[in-house]
Amino acid sequence: MSALDRLARTDLVFLNWRDPAHPDAGGAEAYCWEIARRFAAAGAHVTFVSSRHPGSRAREYRDGVRVVRGGGTFGVYAATAAHLLRNRHAYDAVIDFQNGIPFFSPLFTPRWTADICVIHHVHQQQFDTRFRWPLNSVGRLLEKQVSRRVYRGRPVVVVSPSTREGARRELGFGNPIHIVPNGRSDLAPAAPAGQRSDSPALTVVSRLVPQKRVDLILRAVPALLHRRPELRVDLCGDGPEADHLRELAAELGVGSAVVFHGHVTEERRQELFHRAWLTVVPSVAEGWGLTVIEANAVGTPALAFDVPGLRDAIRPGVNGWLLDPEADLADGVAAALDALSTAEARRLVALRCRAWADAFSWETSAERLAQVVLEDLQRIHRHRRSRRSASDLSVLTRFTSADPDTTERALRDSLRQTDVWSRAGDTFRLLLHGCDEVRALSTLDRLDVDEADVSLANGHDVLLGTTEPGGLSATGRPPGRRS
Repeated sequence: MSALDRLARTDLVFLNWRDPAHPDAGGAEAYCWEIARRFAAAGAHVTFVSSRHPGSRAREYRDGVRVVRGGGTFGVYAATAAHLLRNRHAYDAVIDFQNGIPFFSPLFTPRWTADICVIHHVHQQQFDTRFRWPLNSVGRLLEKQVSRRVYRGRPVVVVSPSTREGARRELGFGNPIHIVPNGRSDLAPAAPAGQRSDSPALTVVSRLVPQKRVDLILRAVPALLHRRPELRVDLCGDGPEADHLRELAAELGVGSAVVFHGHVTEERRQELFHRAWLTVVPSVAEGWGLTVIEANAVGTPALAFDVPGLRDAIRPGVNGWLLDPEADLADGVAAALDALSTAEARRLVALRCRAWADAFSWETSAERLAQVVLEDLQRIHRHRRSRRSASDLSVLTRFTSADPDTTERALRDSLRQTDVWSRAGDTFRLLLHGCDEVRALSTLDRLDVDEADVSLANGHDVLLGTTEPGGLSATGRPPGRRS
């Protein structure tokens, strides 16, 4: 039975700054909603609490999820605290999404409630782009020192190894940290194979806000047009920078090559991704890079700077290119377009992109978050601490059992919810999170395993949650998993 199935009939609340219907909703809202509705589909009683925007209702049901809205951009924190206090004994677990500043749910819930904090990326440097002193300093204090104290000892979920590193290094979190990556859309490609543009085309999907640095793409277009006059740039998204970016395109004289689509439907976005040779993500940092995987899903590679989050979403030579943060964007894009200049090159890179994107799904992400919730509920109900201290190491191990059926039963009874294992005949593979080789050998000893291959897992093994080293098989396809 999956962890999602075992959470059926539990009462859960998701706390997020915005809901997906909010005009400024982005990848963080997609992550929260896609997982919440899958929890509800599995039988959990799910409430989604967020801010109320103009034209929205205070309460409604969508996809089996009860949506509760209250407060505005900042008033949502007080409204959410009041909701938790009014429903103090209603929820078994709270999934608290930190959008720069979390909701500090442990302050408003009883000790027998599981409080899980989800972090997309660390905002310490970004507070300066949105607020002046002293609000920027207050934001950093709340995200770092206050959050570290309020969530001490609670499980933390991050979307990538980069965010885990930021939570450790910049925020000083000593909590157990679990990686649950973004999934991707279940929609089939909007355009059939073979309809990719014959001339070079870029599709850029982004919220138009300063930290996304979409202006860098526009500034690169004149040099790119000099090399490839037929270049077309499709820019999808909206935000406070929209008017400024349109004015910049006019000043640079690239208005005929750049099309501003504004907000588009998911189907239209996939169609534009499919037409493009390349997508470009010039952000200063991301928690992950959801648009990278969305583009990869229809065979379009990505180019970005080698910065947190994007360095996890892009594997050079597989699904795109990473540039040095100080590199010239126009030169990087031109080199990528040169590498994609033949139809055969575009076909081969599309195969690798789709294989990488196939490793991610919202179903898998929901299951992995459910494992974290279930593990913490079990810890609380047993009134004990986890056997393993907080560690970012993970171990891959492979062994053969003389009595595989007995070993399988032992694995189901003894491993943590967040550990991964697979069986092929009498051969077992394990991915043990939060331990080193010594602790892994201790676990194997409890399973009466005498001989095993044991090695530290790398970041991609942990990101994909796979028991196969390297994440992708020699064919470039994600390995199958049975558990």
